[in-house]
Amino acid sequence: MSDIAPISTGSSRMPDHPPGIAEVRQVPGRADAVARPSDRVELSDRARFLSRLAEPLPIRQDLVDRARAQIDAGTYETDERISGALDALREDLDLSA
Repeated sequence: MSDIAPISTGSSRMPDHPPGIAEVRQVPGRADAVARPSDRVELSDRARFLSRLAEPLPIRQDLVDRARAQIDAGTYETDERISGALDALREDLDLSA
């Protein structure tokens, strides 16, 4: 014997349309087809911006080739370049010099 009692709503009649379900209508001219509500998507400006950020940036091959040549020649890491990088890092981190 089961310990689970049957569910009773007090009425044997089913509702015409369950809550949250759109009414299904017949498509004019087609007895076998029904019209269903359509879905719609709206993208926010933030979503569009984030989508653009996900796109890869173009590679500037001329700069890559020049940096590789300077690294190979040992002329890439200069005192001025390192000093400029440190200054930019301090500025980004909002540190005083």
